[in-house]
Amino acid sequence: MPYYKLTTLVVFLLLSFLSTGQLYKGIPEIAPYEEKLSLVDGYLSLSPNKGKVLINELYKIADKKKNEHLKTVLHIYQGTFLYYTGQSDSAIVYFDKAVILANKIESVQLRSTASIRKLFVLQGNNNSKPILTLMEDEYEIAKKHGDTLNMIYSLNGQAMCHEILDNTEKCIDVYMNAIELAKENDNEYEYGFLLNNLGLLKLRLNSPDEAIEDFKIGLDIARRLKNTRLEVTLRENVGYYYLTIDSVDLAIQEYEESYELAKNRKFSHLAFNSLVNLGVIERQTGNYAKCDSLLDLALNMGQAEKLYYALSPIFLTMAQLELYAERYTNIQPLLDSALFYSKYTSKNEIQEGVYQITYEMLEKQGDFEEALEFYKRLSKFRDSLDKTGHMQMITELQLKYDVERKEKQHAEDKIAYEHELSQNELQTERLKQNIGLGIIVFILAIGGFIIYYFKEKHKREAQFSSALVNKLEEERGRIARDLHDGLGQSLVILKNKFNNYDSSNVESANQINENFTETIEEVRNISRSLIPPELRRLGLQKSINKMLRDIEESSQIITTSDLDVLNDINLDPGSEIRIYRIIQELANNTIKHSQASSLKVDFELQNGRLLIVYQDNGKGIDVESMSTEKSIGLRSIEQRLKFLNGTIKVEKPAKGFRAVIRIKLKS
Repeated sequence: MPYYKLTTLVVFLLLSFLSTGQLYKGIPEIAPYEEKLSLVDGYLSLSPNKGKVLINELYKIADKKKNEHLKTVLHIYQGTFLYYTGQSDSAIVYFDKAVILANKIESVQLRSTASIRKLFVLQGNNNSKPILTLMEDEYEIAKKHGDTLNMIYSLNGQAMCHEILDNTEKCIDVYMNAIELAKENDNEYEYGFLLNNLGLLKLRLNSPDEAIEDFKIGLDIARRLKNTRLEVTLRENVGYYYLTIDSVDLAIQEYEESYELAKNRKFSHLAFNSLVNLGVIERQTGNYAKCDSLLDLALNMGQAEKLYYALSPIFLTMAQLELYAERYTNIQPLLDSALFYSKYTSKNEIQEGVYQITYEMLEKQGDFEEALEFYKRLSKFRDSLDKTGHMQMITELQLKYDVERKEKQHAEDKIAYEHELSQNELQTERLKQNIGLGIIVFILAIGGFIIYYFKEKHKREAQFSSALVNKLEEERGRIARDLHDGLGQSLVILKNKFNNYDSSNVESANQINENFTETIEEVRNISRSLIPPELRRLGLQKSINKMLRDIEESSQIITTSDLDVLNDINLDPGSEIRIYRIIQELANNTIKHSQASSLKVDFELQNGRLLIVYQDNGKGIDVESMSTEKSIGLRSIEQRLKFLNGTIKVEKPAKGFRAVIRIKLKS
């Protein structure tokens, strides 16, 4: 595919993903903030950095007001911002957070929005078949709740999956259903972008006359709505149409008008994209000087406007064009620049492009031995991407299954509780009738009968309340253990590493730190109970040493250890991960709460038992208070020690914190 087509299609994908700010409509808790959220929506499409600033302001308001509906919407926008700037993995984290919080506040509308956007992100990982199934599920959920907007977006996602799977007829049918739904419900913006997407599909199916009709109707809608982003996108795709019918001059004219429109409205991202398209077309027509001038202008604009996430593909495109022109000496610096800026975008896509171009360059130069080496790297890299995508979808489907199972169990528990409550109420009513009859028949015994009745009633209610509280506490304890282990501790280390991140953009680094700090607080309770990969590769001793080195590198804490005894004992994998998690939990408490400057971990053997002594020189804890009201962290340690046949004793030294753990070893 020529590179001018690739840059045009990027606009199509982004347009399919972003909404027009209606995701929060009809939610009373959001109403006071709709004006600011509307600004966020516009900024995310056109000036992401401004959008990020406003999102952070609204996060502070949501925390202060304890408004979980607003926070859910902000998680969705934060995920959208991260996706828009090429940070897909981080975007998925925020969409997951939004799904969890939406389930908590029982907002089906926001849960559907977050789930659909997450599926759009995952769609880029060669997972179209399972994504199609999940999009169909989301459509049924939205339809059941009368959520028209999410019905439209799930249909749009289904159409894109069908297109990737070459189900052309089905793809067109789904697009037409979505268009009819948008027209019936006056969703004009959605009607406009669906026409844009359908027009692009028709171009790829060699039906340019039908495609241009869809683009023209979409342009009328964009002008009527005064939506510059939609108008510029459609204009660029009209330019794409002219390229397919070999009307290069008309294509250039459309891209120039798109550039002027975006520049005059100060929409730097759209102006940037138009410049890139113009530059590539000029190169295709042999006008190398003008091409270089336009691409240089685009790069300067991208750097000035901090559009770093868009620069890697441009350097890659320039390298490809230099390859076509057989100007080999210019290629490597461009590839180096593409890799440098890939940290702001999808690094896998850029790395794949670098391998591809390098392989083709070496082959053209006649260096077949080196070309073969890079071709092997390219093949191996693509295989790893396929495997990663497959595992990611397994995780996604498992997550969906778990959520559905829990929802079903919750519904069954609710029905059972209501039935039990109804039976108790019926029983109480019958008992009252018996008391009334007893008053008439046995008037002399009424006093004693009433006393007996109320004692029995109070006893039953107390037993019922106790059973209910015990059941709730048991469930909370299980959920607390499941949610606490693993991810929160790992993110603490990740946060400290990001605090030491060296970047020329200080504001961006500070923002990343702030976002991850919040993430740690928000997702600390999420657990996946995965075995740390270093345990399999290195063993328990080296894994703990690595953990301690990471702590030193990411904080001001000095660590020491004596782990040599681990060379003399054999532990099964289950015991190793539990011991690793215990040390990780204690170290996490030290980092987060102790204000310590050093910590020490010693392993010893004593009478057939493994003795672990952990201590730091921080501010310590109140041992008496902790014995009456244990933290989730300590409970998780005790739970693991039950499986290890071990105990923990928390001591109160003169300074700091000290815990002694004893584990009975298997003979």
